[in-house]
Amino acid sequence: MTIGQWRERIAQRLRLDAQAWEGAGRLFAEVGWLLLLFLFVLTLWPIFNVERMLGVGALMLIGIGVAIAGLLLIWMLKSRAVRFWWGVLLLTAMLLLLLGGGDVAVKGQAAVVLTVLMALGLLGGGTALIRASGWTWRRAVCIIAGGLSLLALITLLILPGWDVEANNRPSVTTSLDGLPDPGLPGALAFRRFTYGSGTDRQRSEFASGVTLRSRSVDGARLIDGWEGASGWARTRYWGFDAKALPLNGRVWMPEGAGPFPVVLIVHGNHHMEDFSDLGYAWLGEQFASHGVVAVSVDENFLNSGFSDLLAGLDGGLDTENDARGWMLLEHLRQLREWNQTKDNVFAGKLDLDRVVLIGHSRGGEAVAEAALFNRLPAFPDDARQTFDYHFGIQGLIAIAPVDGQYDPRGRKTRIEDVNYLVIHGSLDGDVQSFMGTSQFARVTFPECVSCFKSSVYVLGANHGQFNTGWGRSDSAMPGRLFLNLEPIMDEELQRSVARPLFTAFLLTTLFGRDEYRSVFEAVPRSAPWIAQPVELITDFRTGDELVIADFEEDADLQTATLGAARIESQGLSRWSEAEVQLKWEPLDSAAVRLGWNSSKDAQTPLWRVGFDASPAAFTALSFSLAMTEDSPLDDEEAEWKTPDSLDLSVVVMDRNRESVIIPLAGHGALPAPVHTHTRKHPWLDDTDTAEPLFTRYRIKSGDLSPLDLSQLESIEFRFDRSEAGVVLLDDLTLTPAPVAVEPIGIDEGG
Repeated sequence: MTIGQWRERIAQRLRLDAQAWEGAGRLFAEVGWLLLLFLFVLTLWPIFNVERMLGVGALMLIGIGVAIAGLLLIWMLKSRAVRFWWGVLLLTAMLLLLLGGGDVAVKGQAAVVLTVLMALGLLGGGTALIRASGWTWRRAVCIIAGGLSLLALITLLILPGWDVEANNRPSVTTSLDGLPDPGLPGALAFRRFTYGSGTDRQRSEFASGVTLRSRSVDGARLIDGWEGASGWARTRYWGFDAKALPLNGRVWMPEGAGPFPVVLIVHGNHHMEDFSDLGYAWLGEQFASHGVVAVSVDENFLNSGFSDLLAGLDGGLDTENDARGWMLLEHLRQLREWNQTKDNVFAGKLDLDRVVLIGHSRGGEAVAEAALFNRLPAFPDDARQTFDYHFGIQGLIAIAPVDGQYDPRGRKTRIEDVNYLVIHGSLDGDVQSFMGTSQFARVTFPECVSCFKSSVYVLGANHGQFNTGWGRSDSAMPGRLFLNLEPIMDEELQRSVARPLFTAFLLTTLFGRDEYRSVFEAVPRSAPWIAQPVELITDFRTGDELVIADFEEDADLQTATLGAARIESQGLSRWSEAEVQLKWEPLDSAAVRLGWNSSKDAQTPLWRVGFDASPAAFTALSFSLAMTEDSPLDDEEAEWKTPDSLDLSVVVMDRNRESVIIPLAGHGALPAPVHTHTRKHPWLDDTDTAEPLFTRYRIKSGDLSPLDLSQLESIEFRFDRSEAGVVLLDDLTLTPAPVAVEPIGIDEGG
């Protein structure tokens, strides 16, 4: 047989009859229409209203319109397989709408679409041929292969997910013996009630059920996107527009005379018809029992809805986190008025010089905007919107926040002289990057030496379970079909990790209970007071630290932030300074990148800071480290396996040439980067699975005996305990020793 004959025989066997094309196209179209119905019912359930139906209908029409446009193009090209191509286009459009709702990567969308088309093509084509021409093994194999492929894909979507290999990470448990568990309920009784407009169309608790009727506020200058068809639908649903936003809140107030400090809690973006403010009762009850007036603020009317699709795929409110933050200040203004009103339920009960704001997701960014606006005379984007707040905002807690949606003057928000806590889960399927560390980096303490900031990364936590209404899935249907839900921790366990941390923050910030700062100062550890093993990765800064090197000052590798310091190194395979890159964006902080490979150099690799003049005596030496997966090898093509952990020596020397060597492992070896898998398959996700997570190390003066800490000569990082690796080092600081103040004598005779 010649090559031409062989090729012709293969082509003959692969050539499909018209019935096969017809059958495949018919099945494509039928499944496409079923998916259209599925998406329509799924996105409307369990809430049916005219505005939502119009928005979902617009989404469906977009998909059908794309398919029809493609069909017209095929018809113009005079293709004879019109039914086949109509089925392909309709099914592809519906699949892309389904996948787009799940925030699936382009490569994942392509893989799913091709799998479905192949499976249904084999099923439809094989079935049509059997019906037209009878059974053959080849046709049966086509049907079986298509059916198995489709079954495998459906199984992938139905299963909640599967456990992944746990990160092999060394853990150090910090002892907090003798410190009462702040996660336990406090001793105070409290009452619950609501305040609101009294006329809310959708919420009876803010209408006839309110204890106090609040005023409305005009937010039109801070909100973009509440106009056109989608704005009409939003106004029709809520019964008000951007010029008459209600101040609605759920209150937990301790019994007693007061005055009590105040905490406002605000949710983030969620389907606006699925009300989010109900989900923080677990915090309101906890805080009120410890003597804090807690308010869960309703901002559901600023959230997304399917009616936004009336303005297209990018419809809805635009960069509204400034409005979310401003609304918090308007709530505080209303509370101040009531606090000063005789016979009001709040009269004299509120201490608005002691305020903490807590925000979740977009609300986590909003609390930072509120802290910024609290000190400004006017809205940065429109000075006609004047401000006059000046509340005593002492602290912020950001729960899995976004960052940079609002950027005054094109720069991300910087806040000063407030305590700051950010918490994030490793299995966050919504905000997959630890964006809150960027805001953490931008919190500074130019005047407040007693202030602190802390970041807490919880391995196994997700985005939604900090709110009891959002739950285990960080995406609504149909997006949840693609999430890997199995490795996520139990919802009550997740909240039991957060509850003591939040309460300790309030006790420290609002009540001056400084002993609870030790909760945040600890090195990597299992969560305190939790019976089950839950690991935290923590970072921590204080306002009284003297910065030796934060790598922000210039491009010279041998200069430090402190003018009297100088930097040198030996034997390193990597030494550079650059801004740290997270999964989604830069960290807004630079660090030094240090790599070593001891097997290639007889010199011990090290990086040293020396001092021309000794800093003042100090009580602690602190620094932040993160391991990277960069190769320390000179040959970039050589295979490099990131170790499970790294150890090194910290060498501190005084001017008497006395030195102390501190093994890092004594404070917790540096663990490998955390890899997270929030989707069921890597193809469904276009985000890196790991990013730098800094861990704060704190070496106290007691570990540095017998050094003279007022005569510091050098601090050295000696890479002598692990053969090779690459780390990021940031924020090398000293905590100055308290200055003794001599009592001033009084001359009683003069």
